[in-house]
Amino acid sequence: MAQKTKGSPYAIALFSPRQWVAAYLVLFVLLCARIGLDYYQFRALPFEQPSEIEALVQAQYTKTKNDKSYFVLKLRHNSHTLYTTSKEDLKLLQGRSVRLYGKMGKDCSFVKYLQSCFFMSFSIALLPHKQASTPLKEAIYKQHTNPIHASLFSTLFFATPLDKAWRDVSNKLGLAHIFAISGFHLGIISFVLFALLAPLYRIMQRRYFSYRNEIYDLGLLVLLALFGYLLVLDFTPSFLRAFVMASVVFMLYVSGLQILSFAMLLFVGALCVVLFPSVAFNRGFILSMAGVFYIFLFVRYASKPSSWRSLCVQILGLNCAVFLSIAPIVHCFFPYFSPYQLVSIPVSIAFVVIFPLAVLLHSVGYGGIFDGVLDSVLAAQIPSAEIYTPLWFLALYIGVSALAMRFAYGYYALISLALGFYGYLYYEMYLGM
Repeated sequence: MAQKTKGSPYAIALFSPRQWVAAYLVLFVLLCARIGLDYYQFRALPFEQPSEIEALVQAQYTKTKNDKSYFVLKLRHNSHTLYTTSKEDLKLLQGRSVRLYGKMGKDCSFVKYLQSCFFMSFSIALLPHKQASTPLKEAIYKQHTNPIHASLFSTLFFATPLDKAWRDVSNKLGLAHIFAISGFHLGIISFVLFALLAPLYRIMQRRYFSYRNEIYDLGLLVLLALFGYLLVLDFTPSFLRAFVMASVVFMLYVSGLQILSFAMLLFVGALCVVLFPSVAFNRGFILSMAGVFYIFLFVRYASKPSSWRSLCVQILGLNCAVFLSIAPIVHCFFPYFSPYQLVSIPVSIAFVVIFPLAVLLHSVGYGGIFDGVLDSVLAAQIPSAEIYTPLWFLALYIGVSALAMRFAYGYYALISLALGFYGYLYYEMYLGM
């Protein structure tokens, strides 16, 4: 009896060139409609006369000016980011809904509104309803004696803003991809869910529905769980991109169509921008797309692993290649460099185990068991320097990256440029200053 396949054996190209043009025309029409809706919401904001708006507080921190401290609130209103300040002695409002009375800042244009704008608030009132994730965040804070460590895990699980102390560590060690919930986390979550559901499914399948396809059914269940998580995260841009890509990949897989292609990656990015135009200005989204692009490049030219040993070597090679390849892009936005950034390679590999373990420990009330280790990390003196990618090098690097999509020598040139850039970072840190 022939063994039943779990997926389609085909890898047919998704669209012909003419169909791609039609698809992008549809996306353009949808984008115009979405921008029209955003512009309508923008025009409805109070610019001349003060009025009330309701928003979700995503972050709350203090700043000091002229020896006087005040609070800064990062708000989410109609899927857009607003900032406001208050000199009042506010309680912790992060994760809570508030009603603000005030008006928009005068320099807020529509393009700036798609990024972030300032809202001049005259009064702030707390609304009774909370986010569904608020009790879970409070449970995390109860398990840690140091709220800074609680902030770390709240960021890992719920995409809340990272505390400044851990943000400095993240910047210096190149761990932003660890702390920003993205496709890396989605992959780990999907793997864990599939591993947990598969044994139960197979028992049920043998007894009740042997005709069903395991990959199709479990893939759909995992996607539903991921969509629920996306709702909890309030459509965090980097995770949104990962979820849209996972959904498209799943649909292509069950349809027997080609999955790993740069055209598909571009289409997913365009679809995300159509759904939420503001992500086009989000650094996390841009870096997330770049990370997947360089993963695709590595997969394109890497040989298929023939054993567990070769698979382990390729996993290490993938992490090293992506670490080097994305560095020039990262340093366009985040200039921090430290020689200790190499630690991000083993940390990325170990995170596949650390992330689900952290979820498990917090689920059973032992989330603070490694706080001593975290104290040691924060106490470490990490040398660093601020170095931006030169614009001429960035233009050259993007051009070679495009060339690498088609030619192997382009990819080798890309890796050579990335190694050269890493050497440049060392030179600037120790000899160039």
